[in-house]
Amino acid sequence: MKLKCAKCNYRFEKEEIPFRCPYCAKEGAVTMQETAQDILDEAAFI
Repeated sequence: MKLKCAKCNYRFEKEEIPFRCPYCAKEGAVTMQETAQDILDEAAFI
């Protein structure tokens, strides 16, 4: 899955979400990266 860090915006791919960012080591900042379709789906509800 595609992931990104909310602190440093580092983007990477892994099988599961790690506890900390592999680049800046911030704990709990890694989330799934939004796709273009996710953004379009969210805009449809506004």
